[in-house]
Amino acid sequence: MSIRKQKNGKYLVELYPQGGGGKRIRKTFKTQAEAKRFEQFTLTEVEQKPWLPSKEDKRKLNELIEIWFSLHGIALNDGKKRKNKLLATSALMGNPTAKNITASDFSKYRQLRIESVSIKTVNNDQTHLNALFNELKRLGEWDYGNPIAELRALKYKQPEMGFLKPDEIEVVFDELKKGRNYDAYLISKICISTGCRWGEAETLTGSQLMPGRVTFIHTKGNKRRSVPISEELYNELPQNTGRLFSNCVRSFKMAINRAAVRLPKGQSTHVLRHTFASHFMMNGGNILVLQQILGHANITDTMKYAHFSSAHLEDAIRLNPLAKNGGKMAVVTV
Repeated sequence: MSIRKQKNGKYLVELYPQGGGGKRIRKTFKTQAEAKRFEQFTLTEVEQKPWLPSKEDKRKLNELIEIWFSLHGIALNDGKKRKNKLLATSALMGNPTAKNITASDFSKYRQLRIESVSIKTVNNDQTHLNALFNELKRLGEWDYGNPIAELRALKYKQPEMGFLKPDEIEVVFDELKKGRNYDAYLISKICISTGCRWGEAETLTGSQLMPGRVTFIHTKGNKRRSVPISEELYNELPQNTGRLFSNCVRSFKMAINRAAVRLPKGQSTHVLRHTFASHFMMNGGNILVLQQILGHANITDTMKYAHFSSAHLEDAIRLNPLAKNGGKMAVVTV
């Protein structure tokens, strides 16, 4: 028995928590209740084995990616795509032991990667890896810090934003009509009429379509948004209940090539979204309304179209310092 009453009336606790060959613990208490509480506390501490070093985490980065996907990524619209990108990053880094990754390691990866892809793509890789460690920490699956939390993204020049002029719109849509895939023509018409992304239009189902309105569900920000459409466009679209269109982005790209329209590097179907937004502002649209139509969470994303506003251009003439002096420089005397 570990608790014994002594001749002096006190209670002795004598324990060997690590076994007979281990360290002995002896302590005397005035009452049996105190002795029992100490015994229970000591045995509880023993069960937690604080003297043993914690098991070393030897998991590779690929394993963490799989855990992240099964617990979180699987619920994201782009979860599988992001998982594949993370696995590609891991492969280029040599699938390292996760706890050994440092900011320096990722910097070296970034330096090599930038030789074959854009800075924006490298920054996206960093964003995804950052999110991986942060989410696993929140899920209780990662006891170490985020190794790249303090690493700043690379600065890069915003790419040129292309949009189609009226004559180019006509030529492109003529080529789409001539093409063998009529779905590409209708999807393009939805994109340029509503400012939606290609994928949002391509995956439309009949339930998302109503007279005078289309509702986009599978959006980048995971938020539904409804945009008005003309009666003419509504009547032109399929009226079945399931998915309305096939995957046909290649047909659009071929039509662009046949139309001999030159787009900025890296732009393809997104030119339709830019075209809608640019013409919306040039025709006197409101920047806040445009934000709602495009589904931007932050107004700064929409502000890149502000300079297309005709009012914006007119104000430059009306409000410049020479405007009230008939274009002549005012003479200031001191």
